[in-house]
Amino acid sequence: MRKLHRLITAAALIALTTATRADVCNIKVVTDANPDYSDIGSFIHSSTSNWKEDRDKCWAVFYWNHIGRRQTWPMCVHGQTVTDPICQFNDYGYTMCSTISGINCAIFGAMGLPVRYWDIGLHTVMDVEFDGKYHMIDDSMSALYTLCDGKTLASVDEIGQEGACAASGGKVEPGHIAKYHCLYATSPNGFLTGADVRRSLESEAYCFDPTFLKYRHYYNNWDLGHRYSLNLRDHEVYTRYYHRLDEGSTNAVAQPKADKDYRADPAYFTPNPFDEVGGGDPESVNRAYHIRGNGVRTYVPELSEAGLTREAWSLDGVRVTAGGVAPKATGTPGSVIFSVEGANVLTSLKIAATLVRKTDNDRAAIAISVNNGQTWKEVYTADKTGEQQADVKLIPEVNGSYEVLVKVSLLGKGAPVDAALKSLRFEAITQINSKTQPRLRLGKNTVYVGTGAPSQSIVLCPGLVGEAWKANVVDSHNVATYRDPKTQAAQHPGYMAVMFAEKANEEAYIVFKIDAPGDLTGLTYGGRYYNAAAQAHVDTLHSFDNGKTWTNSYSLTDTSAPWDVIHYEKAKTIPKGVRSVLVKYVWNAKNAGCAACGLYSVRMEANYQPVDAAFKPLEVAFAWKEVQKDYTSVMRSHIQKVDKVPCTYVINVGGEDHPAMGSLRVNLVGAQPAPATYGYSDGKDVGGEKVRDRWMTVGKVLSTGKPYTASVKSKESWGAGDPDGRKLTDGVVGSCYSGSSSPTDGVLYTPGTKPEITVDLGSPQKCGAFRIQAISGWPFLDALQGQKKDKVEVLTSLDGQAFTSRGFFDFNLRRKDIPVNFMVPDNESLTGYNFPLILAAPVEARYIRFKIDPAHMLGISEVQALDGIAYAPFDLKIALPDGHDRSDVTAYPLRHDPSKEFKRSRKRMGPDGSTFLGDLP
Repeated sequence: MRKLHRLITAAALIALTTATRADVCNIKVVTDANPDYSDIGSFIHSSTSNWKEDRDKCWAVFYWNHIGRRQTWPMCVHGQTVTDPICQFNDYGYTMCSTISGINCAIFGAMGLPVRYWDIGLHTVMDVEFDGKYHMIDDSMSALYTLCDGKTLASVDEIGQEGACAASGGKVEPGHIAKYHCLYATSPNGFLTGADVRRSLESEAYCFDPTFLKYRHYYNNWDLGHRYSLNLRDHEVYTRYYHRLDEGSTNAVAQPKADKDYRADPAYFTPNPFDEVGGGDPESVNRAYHIRGNGVRTYVPELSEAGLTREAWSLDGVRVTAGGVAPKATGTPGSVIFSVEGANVLTSLKIAATLVRKTDNDRAAIAISVNNGQTWKEVYTADKTGEQQADVKLIPEVNGSYEVLVKVSLLGKGAPVDAALKSLRFEAITQINSKTQPRLRLGKNTVYVGTGAPSQSIVLCPGLVGEAWKANVVDSHNVATYRDPKTQAAQHPGYMAVMFAEKANEEAYIVFKIDAPGDLTGLTYGGRYYNAAAQAHVDTLHSFDNGKTWTNSYSLTDTSAPWDVIHYEKAKTIPKGVRSVLVKYVWNAKNAGCAACGLYSVRMEANYQPVDAAFKPLEVAFAWKEVQKDYTSVMRSHIQKVDKVPCTYVINVGGEDHPAMGSLRVNLVGAQPAPATYGYSDGKDVGGEKVRDRWMTVGKVLSTGKPYTASVKSKESWGAGDPDGRKLTDGVVGSCYSGSSSPTDGVLYTPGTKPEITVDLGSPQKCGAFRIQAISGWPFLDALQGQKKDKVEVLTSLDGQAFTSRGFFDFNLRRKDIPVNFMVPDNESLTGYNFPLILAAPVEARYIRFKIDPAHMLGISEVQALDGIAYAPFDLKIALPDGHDRSDVTAYPLRHDPSKEFKRSRKRMGPDGSTFLGDLP
């Protein structure tokens, strides 16, 4: 048993606190260009509340989750992959299929919709229930599939079944839905558009083979509870950059399993210990994704008497003198503690201090704590006399934390002022998910700036794997964590508890302590629990009187599946003047094995009152690059002074396309040198309306299966070639990715060949549009960057003799023109694309000629004539905050009643509960 050995020390810390910090709390800056990722409630509100039907709400979540993450080795923290959506979307974005499926379960579960988690052939997906049935959502491959009606989203178990319809020409095939009814594919039987690599629908059909399906009725692989909290003080500035800041750093080093030429500075990333990353930069595995950005947060505390009272976390036996902060009494130690916050996850911290140590008998030292003062680590001790400059750079000591307490300890033996703190500066580096930060788009953007509850927060979210948890608790009993029996490594099997009882049939518990520098105003705590055995239970309790009395806030006794249960409770009453709380997690598997009951993760948040909760004016500065006609860019910025909240204002972005985001800075007025004028950096408001997205509807393809001739024979390199004259009209459109086996999809031409491909439709047809799927052979040129310089002209004829030009394809794509129902590949490039040429009015033609002039090696997988292609305006319907605080995770139905769903699901299982048998009645 671990006794309450730290309670006296912690209580003393609180008793010596003379004042609490003055912050502008829970600052929120969001735009109408992407969702609000502050907390799960805000995300759901911003992304779904302007949609009426559940099917539309779920599509919106699918769309934004495609953007907010990339398919790569998942981020692993505390020995577990991160499935909390708010944590992933703010700080990381590195997910694999199992990770994003768990994230989707968490989001849809918080929306009150039943979910199911499935392992299928070499893949993991989930489905969600609405409109009376389940519908598969795959945000790993960015795919949705419909039934043969083209409207109803299919469930997991329907996608791989045998079927037939007009789309397959009546041919009955396994995986019919996967092959012919994917909404985000290049064509029927083609390739996924929004995936991480070239992935065919045929391979997807294999994944959904009914014999491979395993419904994890006992497990959702989800987590929830994290929230984004930005609090700022008078001398604090936080700037988020939408790109990594360590490229070219002199401290950059090669990463464990990355290409030799990829280097990263450990001060700028949170290492990912997952298999293929091996403790390196999570960006290094797929650096083309450009997920990781960085934040820089600077803080210079005011060391005057008023400033120290206002900004220090705690003061113990120190005062402000002419020579700096010094002990109050000779020979008696004193200390001052400051808090350094991240908002996003911290990767490193620099501490620059000017300290005085007059004699060898005097002492000046700096220590840090990353667990609310439970344990301290000394990181600097003055070893010389006189005025000392401490330059401390911390990486592993703070990496992965969200708040660091920094304590400066002073002892003057001869006189109090013989040891002093004269100046102090902090610079914290954070890691951010660049895909989800507040964005601007071309045209008119509405920016919202607001604040949440006027209270500060202390959050404990400790890891439970291995031995690290022991440093974070004040008491424990009968506790064990999973270890691999072969390697003894701190791991766990995923679907079972991370922490469980060491001895069977005996109660186990852990106790945490939270100390605040001000009076507590709120307490929310809970986590993700595992409760699988009959008569097992998990209880959560709290105490405001140092453990003399306990309040049992929740008891989980339901042992029906799914067994990973997310639950949070809020303390109903908090005694006046209380600044400390104990939180206790208790579990007992009763008559079952030790691992049949326990904890996956825990999270505790205590709120407390700052000394001054009054709002102070803010500055919000956006910087971005405006894309020009020639694809070059011009940097612009806008600074807004916010005198009161909530505040909304407009930023107009010019150029030819959506901008590349540069940075977002937030600070209280006065923390930065005042700008000459607020507003645009160049003084110009470019005006403009909000750019609306488009939804594309593709008409009937008239050229499928029709004969054609080519004036120049294709190269046969890398499997290219079309000896039978069928590939270019076979109805299968190639991948959006160049390289790999992409040349096998069609023909390949080199500069100077100038082939002409002429398709015979067999009879005159009304043609309203044409397409050509053009793939960069080498180099892999990106149409979204204006790199493709090939020329292709379309000509039509009724008799095959006289041809009339209908125009040229535009290979210079703009992101603003990509329809929202086309999922852009994970690397955000289009080296292969089915380029459209839409006529102002249909023309009658039998022969369609594609006159091609390659500028580089050019692959073509399909040429098409269609009766038309239509674009309709489409609104993503982002909702800005409406004044309601949605940060309370306890307000959401995090778990639907599993009993009915479990019984229904068992009808799909074989005797062992794992083998797919067939459809429900």
